[in-house]
Amino acid sequence: MNIKILSLTTIIVGAFALTACDQKKSATADLDRILGVASDSMVSFENKNSSSMESLNQGNVMEKFSSTYASELNARVPPIHSGPIGVKPQSDGSLAGFDDKNNNGIKDADEKDLFKLEVDTENNRLVASNEGEVRESGFSGSGLIMGMLLGNMLSRQRATGANPAAKRSTPKRSAATKSAFGSAKSRVGSGSHSSGK
Repeated sequence: MNIKILSLTTIIVGAFALTACDQKKSATADLDRILGVASDSMVSFENKNSSSMESLNQGNVMEKFSSTYASELNARVPPIHSGPIGVKPQSDGSLAGFDDKNNNGIKDADEKDLFKLEVDTENNRLVASNEGEVRESGFSGSGLIMGMLLGNMLSRQRATGANPAAKRSTPKRSAATKSAFGSAKSRVGSGSHSSGK
């Protein structure tokens, strides 16, 4: 009978450890998709606006790009998030993605942050982050509109002292996940359960 309890405990602890790994993996996958959509959005934004530049200027280019980026994030199948995603330009040159529950494009008090997207021109990369995780991907921005967008983001970074170049990508499996998995494994084989009669 005690062997059955030990086996059940082993299964439960193992399932918990695997669930923790899967949750961490999906968070990383979301950031990877967020970066991919950002790159695609930059290209489509450049293509869509190259013939009608008169409506863009340094004052509105980040707002207009945020709208394009949010539309492309929300159009992905399977969805990147369980509800609508809003994107808002920040004073530090980043773009903040948030859970836009009422789908109005305005971040309300009860709508939580989902990610932050920054451009690091020093290392020619995009950086996406959320609660302790950082992912990065290279990008190649060219064209007048892309120059205007990147210039706006960089001038805001300089004005606030933001430094996305200092951020480094976190590994796909974090130390916390490894530690939780290792602790679960050690408890399973710790001999704390008696084998019975």
